[in-house]
Amino acid sequence: MIRRLFLLALVVAGLAPGTYVRTQVAPAGLDAGVTITRLERFPSQMGPFSVLGAWQLESENALFGSYSALGASAPGRYLSLSDKGTVLRFGITGDTLDIVELTRLNPGKGFVDKHDVDVEALTIEPGAGTVWLAYEGRNVIERRSPDLALIQRVRPEAMADWRSNSGPEAMARMPDGSFIVIGEGKKGWVGGRLPAVRFAGDPVASPASAGFAFGAPSDFRPTDMALLPDGRVLFLLRRIEWGLPPRFEIGLMVADPADIVEGETWTGTLLTTFSHPFPTDNYEGLSVESDGDYPVTATLISDDNGISYQRTLVLQLQWDGRGPFSERRKQQKARGLPSAPLPTGKTGLPGLRPRSSPS
Repeated sequence: MIRRLFLLALVVAGLAPGTYVRTQVAPAGLDAGVTITRLERFPSQMGPFSVLGAWQLESENALFGSYSALGASAPGRYLSLSDKGTVLRFGITGDTLDIVELTRLNPGKGFVDKHDVDVEALTIEPGAGTVWLAYEGRNVIERRSPDLALIQRVRPEAMADWRSNSGPEAMARMPDGSFIVIGEGKKGWVGGRLPAVRFAGDPVASPASAGFAFGAPSDFRPTDMALLPDGRVLFLLRRIEWGLPPRFEIGLMVADPADIVEGETWTGTLLTTFSHPFPTDNYEGLSVESDGDYPVTATLISDDNGISYQRTLVLQLQWDGRGPFSERRKQQKARGLPSAPLPTGKTGLPGLRPRSSPS
């Protein structure tokens, strides 16, 4: 979807054809491998995050690129899906990244409409390995088996008024089984409140839901989110630095679902930002791994959009989880309590507080 931004920029700027050149479409052959280059010479610390490694992935394989969603399928093993209906499985051990699989999401199918394969977010159930996918173009959520066989799909009524080019962009499953889904937005391309919904359970089972808004800082947009071991959520953010060519500034923000109020705006605290010359690009996928506590390992993957000056990068960071905490989390930590189930709001959804009534 960021591709539409670039095309719009070309029209507005009146640039001559060829100033920005789309990478030629790869041949139909599917035998090409993936070249992996470990990147060096960048800071080892990025705000509170330690940098564990960065890699650039390149391939002429028609199945490669445009990765927009990421999750950890097992310790050190990752599942990434593209917005063109392809699957990348890879592993990271120490300094080494290995490709495990490069395939189609729906093998055996011929030509499909891009809207039918435009996966923008995924979340994986720990232990069971069940995968949920969110599609931007159709506002659809699917439940799939660990091997990605389709089980069920639905177009949630709670997302019915999200525009086709502003559909679900980030999704995470909470420890209580509820789901939080954030849309790309309704008004403009930058800033403002973004549509969001919390489902009481598996969205595919059509549970109760309640809407709220999400607010990102300083014209950033969320591109993914992942659950942290204490119940908070880490957000991957992006904003465009317009230039020739455009570049990206990336942010990482922490937010606490305990602060969600039905009908109001949920936001969090920006932990760090980074941009060029740090290895940055259009990062759209985020996963978080831990042993049940901090530190956590955060893995990011970028979407090259099939554009010649963008790259497919994988970045791995570590964070000790220090602050900020909501008042409720502070009380739990002071009493030595785990992250208990959150209060139930008027909708009956756990973790969603009702809007305060006027006095």
